[in-house]
Amino acid sequence: MKPLAAQFDGILCDLDGVVYRGSVEVPGAAETLNAIRELGVKCAYVTNNASRTPAEVALQLHQMGIHTNPSEVVTSAQAGAQVLSELVPLGSKIYVVGGNGIDVALRDVGLNPERNPAGCVAVLQGFGPAIEWRHLAEASYLIQDGAVWVATNSDLTFPTEKGIAPGNGSLVQAVAHAVGREPDGLGGKPSPALMTLAITRMDSHKALMVGDRLDTDVAGAHDLGIATLLVLTGVATIEDVWRSEIRAIYLGESINTLNEPYPLCLVENHHAHCEGAQAVFHTGEIRVMASGGTLINRLRAADALKWDLLNSVGIARFASGEIALDLNNN
Repeated sequence: MKPLAAQFDGILCDLDGVVYRGSVEVPGAAETLNAIRELGVKCAYVTNNASRTPAEVALQLHQMGIHTNPSEVVTSAQAGAQVLSELVPLGSKIYVVGGNGIDVALRDVGLNPERNPAGCVAVLQGFGPAIEWRHLAEASYLIQDGAVWVATNSDLTFPTEKGIAPGNGSLVQAVAHAVGREPDGLGGKPSPALMTLAITRMDSHKALMVGDRLDTDVAGAHDLGIATLLVLTGVATIEDVWRSEIRAIYLGESINTLNEPYPLCLVENHHAHCEGAQAVFHTGEIRVMASGGTLINRLRAADALKWDLLNSVGIARFASGEIALDLNNN
């Protein structure tokens, strides 16, 4: 059987929580991504992290042993700048909240990034490790005075080598609370701007989105009709998969799933089977019991059964936790 990646002509690959956590590579990521390149499958690295330039991101990937170049990196800063360029005149001054990646992205679309709010007609807010309260305050003042406001992304958290940290979305919400409204536009996932930009660059006709978040990676791809692989090396947990109202087409322990044949999951008479694993819905106990095979195949079987059961039990019972999941029944 062919590896999963070979079924597609382009891979949209998230970075934080998929390829690396902070500065630490997810084990096997470099080997897998280089193998995909050898298959002739194109890859675009799509990241909601707007703090760095594509060149800086590409350098990190290169240092991890991943063969790439800056043109293959598409950031939410680029997508946000593109969105903003359609809302304000060419050459407008834009107040920047975030890292240097935002400045570069704005210049690339003919807008002028400013770190001084005077004369700015819009705000582009993204993540940066040096963001201070005063930056959020200045952005709030401009927005209250009528400035256009675009956020690079709305991720409330992001994974680092130390754990889960507050993301740009948390800071965007701080400004939203101050100004009493949401941004006028969004660049990153789940907004279509970032993925659309990446697909256009790759000239892909059958793409697969690989991510670690159901609310951004999977939801955004779903809205564009793109297949999805959710990996469990970042934000999403098994419990998130079970309770989510959004379905990832494929589930993997890590990005290495791309370089492996994906097992067939069959559902029949409320029983699911997936390469040695099986899942059964016990109505009396109101739980799905999975047994046999590997943990990931038990999850795949349980997930297939979950979506098969929707017509009879409804998604709300999964989202609320009413229907329990037991993956350890061996």
